[in-house]
Amino acid sequence: MIKSIRHNCVICKKLDKKLSEQIMGKLPLERLKPSPAWSCTAIDLFGPFKIRDEVKKRTTGKAYGVIFNCLGTRAIHVDLAADYSTEKFLMVLRRFVSIRGYPSKLYSDNGPQLVAANEELKDVVKGWNRDQLKEFGVMKGFKWEFTPADAPWQNGISEALVKSVKRAIKAAIGDHVMTFLELQTVCFEVANLVNERPIGRYPTSPDDGTYLCPNDLLLERATSRVPSGPFQETLNFRRRFEFVQGVINYFWNKWTRDYFPSLLIQPKWHTAKRNLKEGDVVLIQDTNKIRGNWKLGTVVRVFPGEDGRVRKVQVQYKNPKAEEAVNEYHGRGFVTVERAVNKLIVLVPNEKSENMKN
Repeated sequence: MIKSIRHNCVICKKLDKKLSEQIMGKLPLERLKPSPAWSCTAIDLFGPFKIRDEVKKRTTGKAYGVIFNCLGTRAIHVDLAADYSTEKFLMVLRRFVSIRGYPSKLYSDNGPQLVAANEELKDVVKGWNRDQLKEFGVMKGFKWEFTPADAPWQNGISEALVKSVKRAIKAAIGDHVMTFLELQTVCFEVANLVNERPIGRYPTSPDDGTYLCPNDLLLERATSRVPSGPFQETLNFRRRFEFVQGVINYFWNKWTRDYFPSLLIQPKWHTAKRNLKEGDVVLIQDTNKIRGNWKLGTVVRVFPGEDGRVRKVQVQYKNPKAEEAVNEYHGRGFVTVERAVNKLIVLVPNEKSENMKN
């Protein structure tokens, strides 16, 4: 009985600050089935990098790295944005689709809270016009989806590759300050280097052949170097078509054998928890605030996944002026934000809706 009282005590919940959890969801279908390269792509930002002017050598500025990664083949494309305006980012996106083609879906982080640990990148996404980005996607025939703010693990497929790219760039340029074009060239070379990395399991016997890498599909070979031959010359276009088709089939056969089984492993979050419901009173964990200043809000909308489990909700909270006591609040409206359930602490669950259903 004592445990039950303590479990339902609001004061104890505020002191414990135990975050909500939910069973790990299944991977999206885009990651589990063979598809053309870049048909489903995720985006993330990293940096900034210090660059110098082409003409005025002593003048310096900043550039921001943009990484595109294919959900199926795990290939990456790295480019630079001259600044953090929406127009410059769309120019980077237009350069990407001119080379790689338009994707059917595009995933990216939502909001400035945890785009990266760097304070600069928080201002990057603040300046983006989200409606303009979505409109660009609709005009070009692809769907733009945003993950909840302050939930970098939901775009972890990009975060893991950003680490590899930043390490390679740091090893290549060190502390040198390069021009925009020089740094862009380094980004392209780093992208090709990362695309040579093995994905899936390593070969353990001679029958397994060589390791599988994204360049096997992009370049039809593991490295960017031109093969030394010998070559069989022919004017029959059918032979060339059969060769290219054979390369694609070989890649996806090895992908199914060596890489696909590793996608089915769920390392954590194996237990299903209570779904958050509309009307739940929650404490919103904010990474940029100290523990005592977290907002108190109410769940106003839930977004169940394909398995019926809620992992993202809309939370509404009051927005008083800075350093104003809550008891002096003068009704300045509410703020509605999307948050992952892992960033919420349920203080008072709304059991009324459950009782009405029963």
